Amino acid sequence: MPVADIAEFNPDNYSPREQWPLVQYLDTGNITRGIVESYQAIDPQSERLPSRARRKVTSGDIIYSSVRPIQKHYGLILSPAKNVLVSTGFTVIRANDRLVCPELLYLFLTQDSVTKTLQQIAEQSVSTYPSIKADDLGALQFPLPSSKEAAELQPALKDIFGAIDSNRQECKQLAKLRDALLPKLMSGEIDVSWIDLKQLNGHLSES
Repeated sequence: MPVADIAEFNPDNYSPREQWPLVQYLDTGNITRGIVESYQAIDPQSERLPSRARRKVTSGDIIYSSVRPIQKHYGLILSPAKNVLVSTGFTVIRANDRLVCPELLYLFLTQDSVTKTLQQIAEQSVSTYPSIKADDLGALQFPLPSSKEAAELQPALKDIFGAIDSNRQECKQLAKLRDALLPKLMSGEIDVSWIDLKQLNGHLSES
């Protein structure tokens, strides 16, 4: 079944008249293989939004860069920050969850064989850079599972992707804590001389 029959493309766009107090902007270079490097926080009241900051996303949306698919700038958005806009360099793909769960569609779109197919299409484009269009994604043939298969797959996939997302969020929080504490440890602002390292190592070995 064509992907266009089970998903919609670029469903929501932002208008400056909406006057969001803060925008979390994601450009194509800031996500690779599902891992977001960073969002750019922009105050539209005092800063100019990039002209490409137009596409809205919500939880469950897939974003796929239209330029050079081989670079794998794509991701499944599960816990977006508030007021996220992504570049028009992405195609936003929103699965019809009555037909397919977004996790399964994401796994299909990010297969190496699909990436190679899309890269071949991109290299035949007449634009400045090798690129694809939403129609190219929509024309891909998705092997739609039976109702029984879908019912068995969906809960497991949601649990797996949910756990991955939770782990990534936890890693980000730990990284922030590390970055906040390390300078204080190095400067001696925080005193850790009272810690018995031998005892601590013993506890860690037992756990």
